[in-house]
Amino acid sequence: MIAPRDSNVLKLHEWIDAHRDEILTALQGCLRIPSVQGEAQPGAPFGAACRDALDYTLELCSSLGFRTKNVDGYAGHAEFGQGDEMVAAIGHLDVVPEGDGWVNPPYSATVADGYIYSRGSADDKGPTFAALFAAKALLDSGLPLRRRVRLVFGCNEESGFGCVHHYWDVAQEERPVYAFTPDASFPLIYAEKGIANLVIERKLPESSAGLRIARASGGLRPNMVPESAEAEIAGSPADLYRAVTQLHRLWDRNVTFEPQEDRLLVRAQGKSSHGSRPQGGDNAIARLARALATLSLADKESWLGFAADSVDPTGAALGIAAKDDVAGPLTSNLGLLEYVPNERVRLTYNIRYPVTSNIDAVVAGVRPVLEKSGWTLAEQDDHPPLYVPLDQEPVATLLRVYREETGDVESKPHTMGGGTYARATPRAVAFGAGFPGESDGPAHEPNERFALSTLYNATKIYAHAFYELAR
Repeated sequence: MIAPRDSNVLKLHEWIDAHRDEILTALQGCLRIPSVQGEAQPGAPFGAACRDALDYTLELCSSLGFRTKNVDGYAGHAEFGQGDEMVAAIGHLDVVPEGDGWVNPPYSATVADGYIYSRGSADDKGPTFAALFAAKALLDSGLPLRRRVRLVFGCNEESGFGCVHHYWDVAQEERPVYAFTPDASFPLIYAEKGIANLVIERKLPESSAGLRIARASGGLRPNMVPESAEAEIAGSPADLYRAVTQLHRLWDRNVTFEPQEDRLLVRAQGKSSHGSRPQGGDNAIARLARALATLSLADKESWLGFAADSVDPTGAALGIAAKDDVAGPLTSNLGLLEYVPNERVRLTYNIRYPVTSNIDAVVAGVRPVLEKSGWTLAEQDDHPPLYVPLDQEPVATLLRVYREETGDVESKPHTMGGGTYARATPRAVAFGAGFPGESDGPAHEPNERFALSTLYNATKIYAHAFYELAR
């Protein structure tokens, strides 16, 4: 970071440097709430833990001097200032499931070696609290502004954006003049791929004869590469003995099996990754399907070959490979396996498609492949892509702020396959908090972390951005 030339911006920097301990302590309190979406309850549509995180944040904001509002437990906001117009930052308080493989407990908010380790530290509580305390710095500065500044806190970003859809469309909350979401990287993101979840289904004939799958499941969320999957195999003692013999010949150290009294439990271990980067993970559902396909299962289990072969990050196996010059190629992640014996098997794919495409083109591509293989498209949902040209606001102002704060004029605005609240918010883009070349994250993976330097430097950039957008 470089010293700002504007004395008003320097004043904001000084406030942030003087309140570093307060910022960190407040963030740790929120990180210790395991706000994974749970069962809906009255006043808590995304579960008690998400509501706890929202309550904690709004109570904190109230104590800091903001006007606050809880919008039916779906989302909430805090704001200050006067004026007919409003600028906003929109962050989320929900997190993906923690998974396994953590060195420190996933909700301990442990600080070590210049990082804070916790689920949600980088995605998205750390960046959201950076924006929160950026607004607090501006509030305490007393600098004259002509627009109000608002922080919006969502509780369902990781599982469908239902929070902001309720906030904007059902509750009809005020729309900002300009907005950003601190849920990506700097300099900023001007295009986000479309995101579709496709659930495909295949009926299973009723059968109880021979070696068969009694239970199978895999994955936690469509937008995570599944790190584990397992199946129980049933059959006669002779059938199960032959299955054990076949699995002994399988050369895959990540597939293990455990004979039980009348079943054979088969487990596959992979590596989690964000659904927008399937090539960075190791899909456990595919490993499980390949292992089970080596067994002498009943004919009805012929779906296994399709499941194994369709784990192709380009989408070519599903007939939907595509790319454009704005955001690049389509990606495909097989995120969930659901199996109901004698009824059906379901696979859920998380598709990130180019900004020049649409859901109709994706569905048109996949249908012939499904029909040929005996599958049907059972469900689909879609979040259309985002594209804001570089010469439009708020892109121009945010990019200028980033460059003035960092002196970095080489890094270019970019695009991504991840989806943020920007696509659901008028006149918004994703802005930070990750810096080029730094190793925060990995989001959606074990040992997620957020650098303290990123926390404080992003807070300074966001304070400057609020000042420029609101004055």
